[in-house]
Amino acid sequence: MSLLKKNFLISILLLESIGISASDRTTLIAKGDSCVGQYDYFHALEYYQQARQLYNDSRIQMKIADCYYFRYDFQKCTNLLKEVGEDSLSHDSYREIYYAYGAVKQLPSQVYWGNQLLHRYPMDSKILASLMHVYSSDVISQPQVAVVLGQKYCKKDSEDIEVNRALAEAYFVNQNYQQSLDEYQKLLQQKDTTFSGLYYMGVCYEYLHQLDSARVYLEDAVAKKEDSPVASYRLGIVDTQLHLNGEALLNLAIAAKLYQPDPTLMHLIYKYMGQAEVELNDYAKGIEDWQKAQEYLMDDDLQKRMDEVKKKLPEADSPKG
Repeated sequence: MSLLKKNFLISILLLESIGISASDRTTLIAKGDSCVGQYDYFHALEYYQQARQLYNDSRIQMKIADCYYFRYDFQKCTNLLKEVGEDSLSHDSYREIYYAYGAVKQLPSQVYWGNQLLHRYPMDSKILASLMHVYSSDVISQPQVAVVLGQKYCKKDSEDIEVNRALAEAYFVNQNYQQSLDEYQKLLQQKDTTFSGLYYMGVCYEYLHQLDSARVYLEDAVAKKEDSPVASYRLGIVDTQLHLNGEALLNLAIAAKLYQPDPTLMHLIYKYMGQAEVELNDYAKGIEDWQKAQEYLMDDDLQKRMDEVKKKLPEADSPKG
């Protein structure tokens, strides 16, 4: 007999011993359950709270917390589930407290409860993959932990797509670019061709100095999501490195339009556009783009490069500034 069922039977005996009809409480809970079945959490909460007034136990607390969760009242949900206690929480309740902390951006608490859940339910791959993403995030910034979690899980199950995606991302954030690329290749073999996977494959190839392959996957990423500024930007950077200056200018111009007005990225975009123009021997246009770059963010090295290129121009054609 489960601990939850034992506690339920004990609660019935306690109710009867103090003169409260167990059937009244059972009826209220049944009405609440019926409302939940119809996604009516407002009235379910009313019935459950009445039942809790008759007798308060972990079973009714988790039902009330469930209503709070689906009504997006995450603070009340987490407070109540913590009151229940870790040893009495159901698997679903662990999931709710984990996701509730994530929803309110309390990531350290989300990490704690994610680990508590996985300690009890280690094959919950959805929570595992989610927790790995949290570890890889800028806030927690422990991608090495995500890598260990993913590697451990994959020894038992190497075909879970969500976990494999999270592991590929963790490798990337941890700067293990070859391992990240290998994971993304496995995902391609599983017919998993998301924008994110194609983009990170392209960047992995770029960082591994395999620019032709980088361009192939970044083009695929742009084709899948044409309004992504980051994909057009990285494709433009790779084009610049390959000296495909016409293509570089086109992709960087798209990125500039999508990214504006982020000053750091606009500086980089116009810097690379200027480089492409100079390599096409259009020095005046190159200097013009570099001047735009300097308007967003001053760069002493770029200024020296501009001064060198200006010397190649006739006085009348030299841009002012």
